Amino acid sequence: MKRRIINKFLNVYWQFSLPLKVSVWFFFCSLLQKGLLFFTTPVFTRILSTEDYGVISIFNSWENIISIFVTLGLSYSVQNVGLVKFSDDKNNYQSAMLGLLFTCAIFCSVVFVVFYDYLKPIIQLEEKYIFLMFIYCVFNTIMTMWSLRKRFEYHYKEMVCMTITHAMFSTILSIVLVIVMKDKAYAKVLGIGIVTVIIGGICCLDFVRNSKKIFNKLYWKFALKYNLPMIPHFLSTVVLGQLDRIMIKNMCGSSQAGIYSVAYSIANVINILNSALHASYNPWLLQRIKSKKYKGINTVVNVILLCYMMILWITILFAPEILIIMAPLEYYEGIYVIPPVACSMFFMLIFNIISPLEQYSLKTKFIAVASIGAAVANVGLNYICIQKFGYLAAGYTTLVCYILFAAAHYIYVKRICRNDMNGIIIFDGKRIGLMCILVVGMAIISALIYPYYIIRYALFIIILVILVVERRKIFDIIVLLKDK
Repeated sequence: MKRRIINKFLNVYWQFSLPLKVSVWFFFCSLLQKGLLFFTTPVFTRILSTEDYGVISIFNSWENIISIFVTLGLSYSVQNVGLVKFSDDKNNYQSAMLGLLFTCAIFCSVVFVVFYDYLKPIIQLEEKYIFLMFIYCVFNTIMTMWSLRKRFEYHYKEMVCMTITHAMFSTILSIVLVIVMKDKAYAKVLGIGIVTVIIGGICCLDFVRNSKKIFNKLYWKFALKYNLPMIPHFLSTVVLGQLDRIMIKNMCGSSQAGIYSVAYSIANVINILNSALHASYNPWLLQRIKSKKYKGINTVVNVILLCYMMILWITILFAPEILIIMAPLEYYEGIYVIPPVACSMFFMLIFNIISPLEQYSLKTKFIAVASIGAAVANVGLNYICIQKFGYLAAGYTTLVCYILFAAAHYIYVKRICRNDMNGIIIFDGKRIGLMCILVVGMAIISALIYPYYIIRYALFIIILVILVVERRKIFDIIVLLKDK
């Protein structure tokens, strides 16, 4: 029986087109990276103190912010756009991006050294963390660029091999260093940093092996012209997702930042599904829009959101059990962060679902405007609410800002539909709005019923029944996306 199921699965897999196989393996790589991070959390939370975890979370938050300036976001969409635009000269384009990356990194390092005395009180990290952060930013970006290049060329085997190697060795080395070193917070980030530099260095050599021309005026000008206007969007997106931990550390302490970070990571695990949906849904939607086949798009979107909502609810309902497994009791207070942060992922999914329409119409300026607005609102709400209600309030301010972010984009997408698509609204606003209300309602109810496990388990059974009843619709949508 098992062999028959395996053979059936393999037969279906071998029928996949090469782009779809790449999407499947790209999702696998994302799942492996985030899965290892998730499943090793119980190990680190029992070795590290809440204060150590707070320092690590601050390091990660600042790394995400500083990386935008150090690397100019060269591993984002400009990588794929450039490989398409300069497809006849990919090797020279890639080496030119390496040259631009190292130039930006050196320039930012000099600026940071000059203004270090002013920046140190803001960042609140020791020099060794900051030095490692700059090195990690560069080589992690090189790894990402290399991975995207392999995906672009459908060389998924090399991509998978690199991902597995990096994930396994960085995890093992981090655990070993945390055990043997006194500064355990630094040991964890150092383990990841060492492996990233080694593998990133190998990827760098692979790029320059094919072309050693690291300066190209045309390619540098293209990358700067494309990415510089997007810096506010990149920065605002990171601020929206990371600044809460920095503000909690400054206003409440490292211990509270560590508790919040662990709870946030648990809630954020649902975001793995976004990678799979992005790989299959976005190309399908763009092709439907290009061919003006609007019928049925709203049905697909509704089913995707409904299934995501059900899985989200299950994650929220079992948050107490998950947190007990993932961390010792001193982290348990963070349980009330999980519902609002997990629900924020639903509104981020809405943005991912509707934003391809903005990109296709080449009206991307609003993306930056909405991102900046949401980030500014997040800073203001965090400053007020954390002072008044404590660090747990940051989860709810995050949810409010993601709601505003998704709502602004939906309103703008409706405008695009009216102006560019003969008034055809391809998304079902009423059903999406209803699901948004249900998601927010579930976040509030869950926080109230966590002590009553019988009610939570009953709700889980109801959700499971709904998924079973609607399984045919779900399979139909998967087939539709597969055959895009």
